[in-house]
Amino acid sequence: MEKIKKAAVLISLLFFLSGCAAVWLGVGAGVGIGAYKYVEGRVEREYPLAYGRAWDATNSALANLQISVSNSIDKGAKGKIDAVRRDGKKIGVRLTDRGQGVTTISVRVGMLGDREDAKRLHEEIASVSGIR
Repeated sequence: MEKIKKAAVLISLLFFLSGCAAVWLGVGAGVGIGAYKYVEGRVEREYPLAYGRAWDATNSALANLQISVSNSIDKGAKGKIDAVRRDGKKIGVRLTDRGQGVTTISVRVGMLGDREDAKRLHEEIASVSGIR
């Protein structure tokens, strides 16, 4: 039993010293505007834009990248856009008004979530809205 306790303490110590503990302790909560967050195949970013401007910028970015919108629902404070690229890969975009001129935009490309392709769309949204 004593060996198990020592092993548990050693593993915990290694865990905290390796830096992985920072993720578990909530460093992700400090992610600010302009930073990307990757969650369950979706790349999220907060934009310093009112919801209406973010909605327009997202639709313009999709058009600029020649991505066809198949379904679009705008509820004023939340929105959803389903789109399809030329290669048939599906894209899902979710917008959420956070208030005070901040909107969260979440992008998922493909079934499993292609991080780099989602970031490309985010970069186009930022470019269209003049953020960079």
